Amino acid sequence: MDVDRAWDKLHARLVDEKLIEQSTKTVSVSFSSKMRWAASIALLCVLGGTVGLYVGLKKEESVPFISIHNSDVINTLVRTLDDGSVVYLAGGSALTCPEKFATDKRQVSLHGEALFDVHGDKSCPFLIETEPALVEVTGTEFHVKSDGKESFVLSVLHGSVVVSLKPDGLPVSVESGETVLLQAGRLHQTESVDQRLFARYTQQMQFKDERLEHIVRVINKISDKPIIFADSDLKNRELTITFSNNTADEMVELLCVALELKFSDNGGEMVIGR
Repeated sequence: MDVDRAWDKLHARLVDEKLIEQSTKTVSVSFSSKMRWAASIALLCVLGGTVGLYVGLKKEESVPFISIHNSDVINTLVRTLDDGSVVYLAGGSALTCPEKFATDKRQVSLHGEALFDVHGDKSCPFLIETEPALVEVTGTEFHVKSDGKESFVLSVLHGSVVVSLKPDGLPVSVESGETVLLQAGRLHQTESVDQRLFARYTQQMQFKDERLEHIVRVINKISDKPIIFADSDLKNRELTITFSNNTADEMVELLCVALELKFSDNGGEMVIGR
């Protein structure tokens, strides 16, 4: 494939449709376990973020909102939110959230399927609105799938979650290892069957214009040794990258190749530096 010509064609279409007005440089890299060292470096012209990922909205007293949409049916789109919570968004799914969360609540809306790893904050609950139900947590890890009024399934990996049907259903507490699903207009609890939810979401991961610090934080969850930075200023480097069935060690190697960095493995931890 002629990568340069493809990007030029995309850029021309975006300009014609007035979707972009100014350009920023983004390093774009895609790797698989069979082609770990293949990389494509692209210049992607965007306004306000990655095209198809960020959409500037205005809601409630002009608070800026963003819409994160994953149109890729193969890869999970991984996004770190303003509070440090991580969302693993499945293909065909969309999440709408404030650009910056309020001080008293963290509210988002979901259509589709996602895994949430919510940053703990008991003073500021995390609220997820789906079409049939509301979800409230303070800090935990869970999976949600909801793509219509009669569609809702939630499985808790760690911690506990409170679910209530809209508009005024009674709250149901769902604990670690439990699943709640909507059937015949009612919420039913059962023992979770799929114990590999997190592994399924991390097999094919895509990051778009994401800070290196956030990418490494996600990799650390599947790594058998901690990954740290030799220089703290490296954390703010931004990258667009796709991992396909890579190990944690391979991911670190590929990040360093893409950003022209170095890494060392002293047996106890991996260190990313210049």
